[in-house]
Amino acid sequence: MSITERFENWALGYSGCDGGDLGNPSSPSTWVCGIEWGGGHTPEALVAHMEEDVSHAPRGYTDWTENLAYIFNWQVMKLLSAINGGSVSDYKKFAETVKPFVEGSSGYFKMNLYPIGFKDTSYARWHDNFSSITGFQSKADYLEWCSACRFREIRQWAKSAAPELILYLGKTYIQDFRAAFHNENSSFSHEIIDDRDLFWCVNDQGSIVAVIPFMVNRNGLVKNVSIQKFGERISQLLTSQSTRTQQSCAGV
Repeated sequence: MSITERFENWALGYSGCDGGDLGNPSSPSTWVCGIEWGGGHTPEALVAHMEEDVSHAPRGYTDWTENLAYIFNWQVMKLLSAINGGSVSDYKKFAETVKPFVEGSSGYFKMNLYPIGFKDTSYARWHDNFSSITGFQSKADYLEWCSACRFREIRQWAKSAAPELILYLGKTYIQDFRAAFHNENSSFSHEIIDDRDLFWCVNDQGSIVAVIPFMVNRNGLVKNVSIQKFGERISQLLTSQSTRTQQSCAGV
């Protein structure tokens, strides 16, 4: 395996990100992280993406309606609305007024663990031409490299920006998420809400790291009543962490 320099430079930058506001320790954001872009890259599209400047985080969508254009996005709007103290039923209003992930807005950043988009997570989706483009013979090789190299960069992003909340959608990839945003030996608290799993912890930067089921399949987090409960619980965790931080700063 000999990774191509062009792919390595791209994959170690802010590739696979929709963008928004990274935030900083004095004004922390909420990060929403998926596994990879859906839809699937063609070899030609992948090459085109690799020509983009990913040395800086993308500024986000040009229009707030992007958050209502795809089922993944509008499900996320429901959850964020609930975390923000509102109702899942108000997700369209939330998307229009708060404008998460939109250029010029603040408080939210959207990204993926992996930079290449596939129609699903099956290893069989690896296109033959991807090998010559990336240098990897298989998707397994590509994922292994990302775990060893890309995740190290993502940890630095999170360390520098210290987001208030890192929200990851896809519990079957919890070990990948742990490697990217927390410590290898860290443990997650586990709660069950409406028969769905919530895993959470606090990382070294004080960020709440929450792992929830994917939100667009029937076995995931799809019911509005359940999304509301998850949002309210995550909001409680944020409030508790904020209180602990204030008490620590005050020497309590």
